[in-house]
Amino acid sequence: MTRRQTILLATLLAPIRAPAAAGYRVYTQHPRLWLDPRRLRLLTRERQRDSIRWQQLQLMVKGPQKLPEESLVRALEYQVAGQEASGLQAAAWAVQRAAPAGDPEVEELRLLAVVFDWCYPLLGEGDRARLVSRMARGVGKLAAQRGIRAFAAAALAAIALADDWPGSEQALAAAFETSWGKTFLPLLREGRGFHTLAETVAFLELCHAARDNLNLDLWALAPAFFKQFPIYLLLQYYPAPVTIEGHRFRQPAEAGASRSDPARQGELGRVAEMLTAAYETNSNETQFLQGWITHDIYRLRTAWGATYEFLWMNPYQPGLSYYNVPLELYDEAGGRLLARSSWDDDATWLGYYQGELQLFADGSRTVLTPSQQPAPIVFPQLAVVPARGDARFEVRLVEGEDVFIVGLQPGATYWVKIGDGKFAPRQAAKGGILRLSVETGERTAFELRARDPSAPSPRPVRGKS
Repeated sequence: MTRRQTILLATLLAPIRAPAAAGYRVYTQHPRLWLDPRRLRLLTRERQRDSIRWQQLQLMVKGPQKLPEESLVRALEYQVAGQEASGLQAAAWAVQRAAPAGDPEVEELRLLAVVFDWCYPLLGEGDRARLVSRMARGVGKLAAQRGIRAFAAAALAAIALADDWPGSEQALAAAFETSWGKTFLPLLREGRGFHTLAETVAFLELCHAARDNLNLDLWALAPAFFKQFPIYLLLQYYPAPVTIEGHRFRQPAEAGASRSDPARQGELGRVAEMLTAAYETNSNETQFLQGWITHDIYRLRTAWGATYEFLWMNPYQPGLSYYNVPLELYDEAGGRLLARSSWDDDATWLGYYQGELQLFADGSRTVLTPSQQPAPIVFPQLAVVPARGDARFEVRLVEGEDVFIVGLQPGATYWVKIGDGKFAPRQAAKGGILRLSVETGERTAFELRARDPSAPSPRPVRGKS
């Protein structure tokens, strides 16, 4: 092999890097959003095989109910089955939405981006120009708003508009260098996740589009967060599922004061799982997640969910049994702790995040107050002790397992004595969590003090006479 051939081969095999600050130009052809050639081939094959997910999507399309995102569904039919009539129907909706004087909001801009991208060949030049104008105004409007969903919708639209809108590259540079680089990425690196499942889904949709069109792997920029993210998705659920109008959903945990629609939360949780498993197929963590989502009893058959079940689920992707996943997740960076006693539906579940401690047992959830919880909460692999200050308790765990004291002051120093040892200073981590390792399998006594027990007591201050 000549030197020139060696250099050429090394160039071809060199790892692909994320684009530089000035490299946000889109070179891919339509469809750009989510339907890369590999996924489009998979979906086309699923349609040809008349798979169960294609069948249930067709049942939704032909049923009497109104589809929540009909334009997206029709555009998907056009791409997967070549049904031009469906594509024209979706394009007609987009052309109609080009007329309103107001700028599109988040959900409308997202749908316009997808239909514009998937039905691009069916749009006339004049209609396309009007759509570009309104969508570009929407990108500018949402770029000034806070929140993951606005950021994701604006970036999806800018990707779809490349080649038709001269401002696309500049808008993408601003989105990823300002909204992403200066706002969202630092939060993820600090372990602070998403506020809602709707935000999670919007961000994961953008992850696919950014990698497919900009060669930008957003996960690689916050590796610690996304390393444990699939396991967090597994452990975020209360163990007992719910059945609503014949549909079975898992219940994502939420703050004690929240009253979200359980069916909607169940749909969003599963879509987030499928998006995650589709994004990274090689890690053990996502393969455990793939093993989790292959249970067909949780397959989405709702009017909204059937579309995303067909779009994102890959039944041929290998998965690992989630029974091999550890039953707890301590996220030190994010200051949260999740645990369950087993993977069965009747398991006990515990979650501590944002300073709130929840226990789910016997089919119901309880928000615990540390001062009113005198005894440790013992799981097969760990014990959790709610405390505000001084406390004494005993636990029996296997060697190498942990005790977590929660509800403390983050960053504060506490004095801890384990068994017959001496008091030693320990600092509470983020979220007010103090982790203690058990070195013996026997029952062990713990004592916690808010101040050094060996320090002299402060002298009382006498008032002046």
